[in-house]
Amino acid sequence: MDFKLSTKKVALPSKGEMIDNHFGHCEKFTIYTLSAKNDVLDTSFYKAPESCGCKSDLASELAKEGVEVLLAGGIGQGAINKLKASQIDVFMGFSGETKAVLEQWLKGDKGTSDICPPHDHEGGQECNHH
Repeated sequence: MDFKLSTKKVALPSKGEMIDNHFGHCEKFTIYTLSAKNDVLDTSFYKAPESCGCKSDLASELAKEGVEVLLAGGIGQGAINKLKASQIDVFMGFSGETKAVLEQWLKGDKGTSDICPPHDHEGGQECNHH
């Protein structure tokens, strides 16, 4: 059986072990490789770019890493559009430790539909929907 067909990669924007509340400003992405039975086979990390997520090529880079699902805290519509264009499903509104968020999602929690409002990238404004 083809290893790629039997696994799924889920990425979570994170800072340390916690979900970062703002997708475009996280320090890294924690990437879990799941088996067909949703067991964690591997955990890897992808360093986030210095620029804001919606202004970078991050979506296609995550897709090249094999990511199919992104579980985020706060995320804007521009980033969602880029991720979806790269065939990555986006679920948002999560908070807490990355492994716990993954477990929550695997149990059927699909997060919320709260999208971060557009903001001034140079002004450093943050989302306040949590």
